[in-house]
Amino acid sequence: MIRNDPMFLVHTDHGRIVYSLTPQHLIDRPGSTLRDRCVCYGEQMAVCNANQWYRPGMREPITDKRLIALLERVSDA
Repeated sequence: MIRNDPMFLVHTDHGRIVYSLTPQHLIDRPGSTLRDRCVCYGEQMAVCNANQWYRPGMREPITDKRLIALLERVSDA
């Protein structure tokens, strides 16, 4: 699940989502925020809803405490 590409946390009305973003999409573009680029071009790595982390699709909870700790430390987009 964890890749070498930078990961960013995006807050939504439904919870928090961690995206992995390839370096080519980190470049600033006029009228585009990092949050927008995460949603448009990023790969969803994990979703947090009601303080429970899930794998993409929200069907499988993440229970690995080390992975949860890593997800909790991801920077906001």
